[in-house]
Parts: sequence; structure tokens; C-alpha cells
Amino acid sequence: MNITRIARICRPASAALLATLALCCSGLAQAAPAEPTDRIIVQWRSASQNVGDAQFDSQVRASGRRAGVALRAHHALGGNLHVLQLDASSQGAALDQILATLRSDPQVALAVPDRRVRTHLTTPGDSLYAKQWYLQAQEIAAIRANSAWDFTKGIGAVSGTPVVVAVLDTGVRFDHPDLRRAASGGKLLPGYDFVSADKPGNFTSANDGDGWDTDPSDPGDFISAADLANPVYAGKKCGAGTNNDQPTSSSWHGTRVSGMIGADTNNGVGVAGAAYNVRILPVRVLGKCGGYDSDVIAGMYWAAGLSIPPPLLAGTPATNSNPAQVINLSLGGVGSCPAAYNAVIQDLTNKGIVVVASAGNEGGPVDAPANCAGVLGVGGLRQIGTKVGYSNLGTEVGISAPAGNCVLIGAGDPCLFSLDTTTDSGSTIPVGPTYTDQYRNNVGTSFSAPLAAAAAGLVMAANPVLSASQVIARLKVSARAFPTTSTTTPAPPACHLPVDSKDIQGSECICAAGICGAGMLDVGAAVALAAKPTAVATGASAVIAGQSAALDASGSTAVAGHKVVTYVWSVVSSPAGATATLSNGSSAKASVVMSQAGSYTLRVTITDDYALTDAADLTLTASAAPAPSTGGSSSSSNNSGGGGRFSSWLLLLLTGLIVLRSWRSLRYGNSSWT
Repeated sequence: MNITRIARICRPASAALLATLALCCSGLAQAAPAEPTDRIIVQWRSASQNVGDAQFDSQVRASGRRAGVALRAHHALGGNLHVLQLDASSQGAALDQILATLRSDPQVALAVPDRRVRTHLTTPGDSLYAKQWYLQAQEIAAIRANSAWDFTKGIGAVSGTPVVVAVLDTGVRFDHPDLRRAASGGKLLPGYDFVSADKPGNFTSANDGDGWDTDPSDPGDFISAADLANPVYAGKKCGAGTNNDQPTSSSWHGTRVSGMIGADTNNGVGVAGAAYNVRILPVRVLGKCGGYDSDVIAGMYWAAGLSIPPPLLAGTPATNSNPAQVINLSLGGVGSCPAAYNAVIQDLTNKGIVVVASAGNEGGPVDAPANCAGVLGVGGLRQIGTKVGYSNLGTEVGISAPAGNCVLIGAGDPCLFSLDTTTDSGSTIPVGPTYTDQYRNNVGTSFSAPLAAAAAGLVMAANPVLSASQVIARLKVSARAFPTTSTTTPAPPACHLPVDSKDIQGSECICAAGICGAGMLDVGAAVALAAKPTAVATGASAVIAGQSAALDASGSTAVAGHKVVTYVWSVVSSPAGATATLSNGSSAKASVVMSQAGSYTLRVTITDDYALTDAADLTLTASAAPAPSTGGSSSSSNNSGGGGRFSSWLLLLLTGLIVLRSWRSLRYGNSSWT
């Protein structure tokens, strides 16, 4: 029996992936494929083509006539490649038709547009970007977001609209110049406030005088001495200090998280957001002393665009008109995943929404909801790739990212590896926008999670058809391996899985896959993986040596918004002494003739219109050709020997008798024989 096998050869995190990423993210990037061009690069099958040669010039003109355009040679490039000039620019369907006709020319091996290339925008013009070490590649744990921006900046490849990331947190400061409302050219969509009353008529936690409403602005979540004495907070550990009995300042936590994901980028002001052009949907679910699970769950449903019943503010649509594709939860509590969270997360992931949550900052087991099934739990790393002391860890961590660490030398020294982002300068109520820095440091897994949420948004922009689980899988598979050593002296121990809630690993430790997640978040690699086309190779089910067998790669696909432009078939292996001869090897549908019986491996390599490639192998087993007939006692119809059929001489005798009978009938008028 002949067996057809399809095998993907471009494995994630392999050399092929790294080569793809290098191509996508090198010093130059191709312009968008929709750009018009009046130049075409052609590779000729014959190596003896010379510009100025009369025969070659005639061939160029003939190829142009077949394509319905006037072509003239411009100059040779090497490798049988020439650039040809069109009389006028073309794009879209018209250009596709020209290229398709040229590719069908028997003299042409390859025909692609000659696009303009431009330097990559690897360094946004934000004034504080140079200090955002975690977005770049200077440190081991940095997420390399700038290499992802060369391919996508968060605009959907099909919709042409920005991906929406919901931030369920303390609300946001709409007056920050690096955020601002989207209606005014900023990043913030109209959100909602889901912080409910502590008791009927008591809005101490909400701190804005009411419950659910349409204003997700952060009024401040400070805890005063009076608040600590309020019975609402009795036993809730809301304050600072060892005994939780000290007042705390406002955190502006939601504004910090929002800036990590979507601060206005390349605007010449402040910081860059990891997801560049995404939109932020602010959903306020936390107030003073945190918030309630019920408010968070309602906020999750609303952020996802799923209808929820009252008590939405009268006149407010029960369904959010700007549904999020990614939801960030930089919040949580100790213990296993509550069943209510499992229910809402299942509903959201079924809708294709990626839920990202911070692992927690106790140095112990992963908090809920990061430990819920279907959630991408995010742990925290030091700049050198080891677990930062405070980060939780365990099997529920999906991936780790920078969380900020200070490497303090002495009191008052700067926090060297703080994560700079947007915030407010007020200690209680809002005073005015500012940024965190080495002296107003910003650390915690609360800020690892938004880096992963930003990465999820960019992956979804690059490939909008991916499911939630597929997005998470690509983030994990493309992650870089944890370092196996540390520059810290003395050397820290290896991290281990927590035994129980009392097993605290509060110091730096060396991560391993499965304890701190799949690896270190690499946004550039994740986007390159998500954006790759997918090669599919199939072949004839029955193959006979010496006969042509069909090959088909037309099932190969590019990501949404792109297309496969070239196919190249090649022979990978064949039996000793055998040959495999390809026909139409630069087409989706080709054929091969195998010289003798045995197993042959063929490969198709595809390239899309963004120069990204993939390959698939196909193994065909050829059977020996049937032996020719040699006569003898065969029962075939042309056999001259005996057997169960009429032999050829008997057939001739019968034919003669019929002819004789017809002649006698005509001569004597008698239809019977006598």
C-alpha cells in the first residue's frame, strides 16, 4: 500500500523559526503589500540571460505581451534574477493578475513585486523609551517588543482596527497625556465602573460617592487612618505595615498597568506601550482595599461584550460596544480557583478572548485567578532571567516576564530595574500626570502580566483567526529558555514547586520550565511564529515507478490579510541510485516521476507576501511498474493458446461464416443455410 504522510518541518523555536524572525526583524522591513509598484523581480529558468541581448529583449517583450503589459529589462541582479520595469504602476487585483500570468510563463521561475523597503522603527521617539529596558534586548529577561513592532503595531490584519485590551483594575486617569481618550486621539475607550457599594448606601471602597456607573476614572485608592477605623474594613488587612494598621497612598495601579500595555507610542512624550497602537478598555473593579469577586466577574463579562443584566446605570447598554480581545487581570487572592471564575473564564475563552493574570507577589503558590484553567498566568523575573524573590511560582504559571527589581546598594539609591510607566503624582487624590522611575519605582507581577497581555494583543493583530488557546500556545512555544546560572553572588538555588501555601521562596532562584512557566516572554518571536504561513503538502494515493504522480500544495495558507506568493518543490531523499524528476516545481500543483520503487521524500517551501516562509515534507512510496506480457498460457484476450475464451483463429472463422452467409442470402434470396 502506498502511504501519504504530511510532516511539518518548520518547528517552533527551531533554527527555522529564528531564521524567519531574523528575516522579519532585521535592519530593513518590507512595505505593506498593498503598495503600488511599477517594477517586478523575475527569475528566469535559463542562466544565459543578458540585458541588451536581442533574444533576451524579445523574450521580455513576449512575456509582457502574454501578461498584458509592456515590460522592459531594467538590470540584472544575480542568480538569474532581473528587475523589469512596467510602463505604469499597478497594485491589488491588477498586479496579482500580471504576476500570475508571468509565473505561468514556461521561461519564468519566479515573479514578485519589487517593493520599497524602509528602515525599521526600532526606536520610538518617546522621551523615556531609552529607560524602558524591559521592552528591548539589552537585558536577558527583556521581552523584545520592539522587534514585534516591525511586523505589527496592534492593528488587526483583517479589520484594520486596533486590538482592544481590557484592563480590569482601579480605573484610569484620562488626563494623562500618554493615555487620553481615544475620541481625542488617545488610547482609552469609554469603559465602566463596576465597584459596587460595600453595603446599601455605603460607598467607602468606591470612593466616588456611588456604585456601578459609566465613569471608570480612578479617584484614588488610598487608605487613611479614618478608613482603618471604619467597620467596613475590620479584619481585612487593608493598611500598610507589619500589622496592616498604617495608612497607604493611592497606587494609581490601573493607570500604571494601562501605560505598560498601551501608552501612546512614538508621540515624543513619556514612555512607549508594549502593544504600541492597541486600545485600552478601562474597567474599574478595584477601589479602596481591593474589590469583590462579583464585581470582577461582572467586569469580565461586560469587557468581553457579553450581555449582563442590571444594575447597570439606567440608559447604559447592557452590552459593551467595544469588546476586548484580551483581558488583563493584575489582581488576585490566595487559594485555589473559585468555581465562579472557572465559569466566566470558560465563557470568555469559548468566545476567543485571552485572559491574562498576574501570578502574585507572596513567593508562594500561584494566586487566583491566575491559577484558573484557561488563564495565562504570568510570573515575575529579574533582569537577568531568574525569578524575582517576591514572585509566586508553580505549574499554573504559563510564562514569565520582567517584574522589576531594584538591586539596591544602599538606602536612597535608585531602583535600577524599575518598570517605567504612566501614573499620577497625587498621594491620595489625583494631582497631575507623571511617570514612575528609579526613585518612584514600579515593580511586581502586576506589571509582568500586562507585558504578556500586550504580547497577546500583538499576536492577535498579526493573526486574527487564532483561538485563545492558540494565542497562549504561541506565546509559550516561542518563549526563550530560562538561564541555568545567575550572576548573583552567592549563586541562588534552583526554584522548586511549592509544597503548600507555607512553602515560600522569597528570594531569587533559578527558574526551570514547568516551575516558572514555559520560558521568558519573547514578543518578537511570538509574533513571527503567529504570522508565519502554513505549508501543506499532499500527493497521489497510488504511485507507480516511471509514471507521473501528482503533488499538491494548494491547501497551504497565509495568515489573514496575506497570501502565499511562491511555491518551490524539491527532492529531499530517494532510494539509492534512484531519481525523482519534478515538473512545474514552482507551482502549487506539481508532479514527479520516480525512477524505481521505494520511498521518496519531497518538500514544498512556501513564501508569503511578507517574505515569511514555511515548509512541509511529503513521503510517497512508489510501487514497481507491472511486468510486460510474455505470452504462454495466459488467459488474456490476445492469447494464442487454449483457455476458457475464444482464441483469435476461432474469431476469424466465425467472422468468415457470417460474411459467407450474408453473400448467399443476397445471391439466392434465401435467409437460411442449406
